[in-house]
Amino acid sequence: MTHQNLVDLIKPGKKIKIKGDTYLVKQHIVWMQHRADSCYDKWVLVDEKGYDGYRFFIEVKTPAIGFAKIFTHDFIEPMPEVLEFQGKKYKMVCGEFCTAVKVEGEEVYRQGDAEIWWDYVSEDDETKGLSLGRSWETWEREDLATQALELADVEILS
Repeated sequence: MTHQNLVDLIKPGKKIKIKGDTYLVKQHIVWMQHRADSCYDKWVLVDEKGYDGYRFFIEVKTPAIGFAKIFTHDFIEPMPEVLEFQGKKYKMVCGEFCTAVKVEGEEVYRQGDAEIWWDYVSEDDETKGLSLGRSWETWEREDLATQALELADVEILS
């Protein structure tokens, strides 16, 4: 299976398994990254307890695949090049301005929503990171603890 095959198969209402845990796909969003001039796909996932604070994302162009969970922390802006979180250091790898160009499924995001993101990678483990985001319209935060995945970590159940 390729990254593009996975993008084509994951639809709202389907269940997927990521590293052994099952999630329901609530929404699919295609985000335009304006600085990188490319799109990536993101899904809002719901766990078996009904919590929808999980995100799954695929960048076909790179290619990259990852999983994230929302967390709350009061980071101080402007975002530094290196930040410390829970005793680990993270280095900024990019900043991005994104716009939702396509949405399908239950409404979490809307077409036209815009967000600013600062992405960090752990200095100890390059597969782990932080993606710190802010809505352009509401200025609300959505900070994500991220984990890079392999295609073999994902299974489509239904």
